[in-house]
Amino acid sequence: MKILVSSQGRYGERIAANLRGNGPPEWEVAVLPLPARLPAIIDDPSAFLPSAMPQADLLVSLHETPGAADLIPDIAKMCGARAVLAAVDHPAACPPGLANQIRKRLDGMGVAHSFPRPLCGFEGGPHDLLEAFAARFGRPILSIRRDGDRVLSVEVLRDAPCGSARFVASILPGVRVPEAADTGALRHHHHPCLASMEIDPDLNDTIMHLSGYIVRAAIRAGLKEP
Repeated sequence: MKILVSSQGRYGERIAANLRGNGPPEWEVAVLPLPARLPAIIDDPSAFLPSAMPQADLLVSLHETPGAADLIPDIAKMCGARAVLAAVDHPAACPPGLANQIRKRLDGMGVAHSFPRPLCGFEGGPHDLLEAFAARFGRPILSIRRDGDRVLSVEVLRDAPCGSARFVASILPGVRVPEAADTGALRHHHHPCLASMEIDPDLNDTIMHLSGYIVRAAIRAGLKEP
């Protein structure tokens, strides 16, 4: 599978590096760097996109501004993507109205799409390419072994795209089992993340907190705790 990651900075670059380093060896991951500052509405995409675009099966959009999100259909068309995974890690970067416009454009192009909020909440679908991605990256899945009341080891069955689940897994061995979920969620916040700390009106909470809840749930499931 060929993956093109459109990124506006170091967070996106780190995600691309995690996909390269921990994804299947047959995956080819290319990065399309976008300007950090873009107009909210772009009339001429060619002014901001290269004339030669890497070809890809799946576009992973790690936009941090509405302008970069607005470019998703244009990038998908130029790279030949058959599916798009668009992270919604900040409510201001892709407001609901803009997301709906992008979905309609992608539908008109016959391109499958998913807009997970946050990206580490992705569980797959509605396309085989998105399912293949979710087999390795998305909502974390952990297998945790214990030794008495301590965590013995943690196996990452599905990592968060940013690598936060792998990071949390590395600090859990030796932690007391009753404290594992809270410890992991706290340490998760020490891992650089695109998720916003602004209140999302639809969630009545922050997306960063939601990503922490996701990690906590993964640890509890891995321990088979209620």
